[in-house]
Amino acid sequence: MDGDSPGRGRTAGGRERRTTYAPATDSRFQVPLRGVAVDSETRCTHWNSELDVVALRFGCCGTFSPCHACHVETADHDPEPWPRTRFDDPAVLCGVCGTTLSARTYLAGDSEGRSPSGSRAKPDDDTCQACGAAFNPGCRRHRDRYFES
Repeated sequence: MDGDSPGRGRTAGGRERRTTYAPATDSRFQVPLRGVAVDSETRCTHWNSELDVVALRFGCCGTFSPCHACHVETADHDPEPWPRTRFDDPAVLCGVCGTTLSARTYLAGDSEGRSPSGSRAKPDDDTCQACGAAFNPGCRRHRDRYFES
């Protein structure tokens, strides 16, 4: 058993789902990740559309989770957003290609995020900079849960 909980199953589309609790992490990913009913592209039980393919890193533990609710349910502590002082460190995982992006790079594609110069990569371009996979633009509404302002 690779540290995962017994919570395994398959979706109607055939993707394997796993639930992983602290201190274990999901062995399918190159980064420490845990969540509830997570598929191979980081969709979870809470957010499961074709666009829900990111996992975000939390400042409290450095672990990635598909969403804030997954962190609440699977960690043994309260979530803390990724600190502004570490915005150049890997903080976002693309569930499609496995690339990790810095918070700064990820937020540059978010119409509310700004680069140090105040510009954006492309307004409203919620995509992976590496593979072009579309990310859920609705994540902007919850930005404060994941990144310090």
